[in-house]
Amino acid sequence: MKNLIYILTLLSFTSCKTNKIKTMNPTGTYELGNFNPDLEKETTGYFGLIQVKRFAKNKIIMTFMINKGAPSFNSGSFVDTLEYKSDRAIYKNTEFDPSCEITFDFSVNGVTVKEKTDDYNSGCGFGHAVVANGFFQKTSYKKPILREPITDEPIEK
Repeated sequence: MKNLIYILTLLSFTSCKTNKIKTMNPTGTYELGNFNPDLEKETTGYFGLIQVKRFAKNKIIMTFMINKGAPSFNSGSFVDTLEYKSDRAIYKNTEFDPSCEITFDFSVNGVTVKEKTDDYNSGCGFGHAVVANGFFQKTSYKKPILREPITDEPIEK
């Protein structure tokens, strides 16, 4: 009986030691809403785009754009290098809003975005009442050509 307990303990310890937690590769393109500039009618409701390239074990470069849609089309965007740990990245904009924190929780199907700020009317330096919340569906696993969210110019990195 002692031998059985010893063997089970040893197996349990060995499996715990070798089961390292792996994070998924977040590289790809993610979309929110159904913006289509070719449609004749205006897009209502939020839409957005996230592009991600992982360039180190715990670093990603991200472009982010979110838009409220018609009638105001107020928007917010950024390009930044973020720490990536346990399938999560956190963006902070202390220059425009010290209370700004946007969390990106990645999964195989997409990324859940949640913004925290003291004032949701002007949080994170975004346009009036633009709030970065929602689920962005993964639309491509390929390395994107990163582009400035406002100008659509390619980013050299």
